[in-house]
Amino acid sequence: MRKQLYSVLFLSVFALSACGGVPGVPGIPGGKASEVNPNTCGNYAATDVGKKLKGFLKATVALDAAVLETEAEMKVSCAVMAKELGVSEEGDTKTVCNAVADSIKEHLSVGLKAGAALTINYEPAVCTINASATASAAASCEGSASAEMGATCEGTCQGTCNGECEGSTGSGGECEGVCKGSCEGTCEGYSNVEASAECKASAEVSASLEAECTEPKVEIEFAADVVVEGPKVEAVKSALMKGLPKILMLEAKVKSPLMGAFKTWSASAKSLAKSSGKLAASLDDQFTCVSGQLAGAAGMVAGVKSSLDVQVEVSVSVSASASAEGSAGS
Repeated sequence: MRKQLYSVLFLSVFALSACGGVPGVPGIPGGKASEVNPNTCGNYAATDVGKKLKGFLKATVALDAAVLETEAEMKVSCAVMAKELGVSEEGDTKTVCNAVADSIKEHLSVGLKAGAALTINYEPAVCTINASATASAAASCEGSASAEMGATCEGTCQGTCNGECEGSTGSGGECEGVCKGSCEGTCEGYSNVEASAECKASAEVSASLEAECTEPKVEIEFAADVVVEGPKVEAVKSALMKGLPKILMLEAKVKSPLMGAFKTWSASAKSLAKSSGKLAASLDDQFTCVSGQLAGAAGMVAGVKSSLDVQVEVSVSVSASASAEGSAGS
């Protein structure tokens, strides 16, 4: 009877959370990031199941904070460019960055002869994840040996490939290419691990947030004989040199480590929010509170995805604007 009651309570909590909250019930979040707190619900982490769930909730808060941080950094970069171009720095990330993209196009349209464009050369940003750390984190969460977990690499493995290496092999037998098997070392791309929903999300999110991304080197050139209005073109060049490298680095971070972590986390969040039977038996009196936390995490999925989508959209928009052609004299 208790398990049936818990299941009914869970479904009620999940439905109310999706509608904006569970008013008047302490410990039950309403699906807002600020209300997902891994440290509430008493001593639920004393059990193995509770410990895994707490790790997942910690990953939830950390991923949300990281995504908000990259969006804030992207807005700052766009604001720096906006100042150089003489456009408003006010508004949200999408508003400021799109205004910058539009201004760059307008400046180049007026500043360059018809058909002319800037020449932009750069070394792309590269983000690397510690695949070994991903496996270790998952193993620690599951209570097993790291070697049993084995992290795979979506991208280029730089380390030992326990499988087939499609690429060059270093003097120490290290793979420098695509590894069809587990990768021990670093991964240029995204690192996956097979584990429970809780441990997979917490391990992959943790490794992704610790990814190291290089800032691209950008060079901008244009021939003097294609310039119609020098100040317009110089303003664009100055703006791009001050803001584009950081935007390209953030774009690389968002598209690979963060987007990969989001996909794993969001799938786990939705799965965990619906799994009531096992939780009821394992969490006992903490079940209702923890279920509310998981419902809150699931309720965050749309917001996190929206922020990531905005960041990809505006970074592509700003980058593409730099290749706009002039129309002066046409």
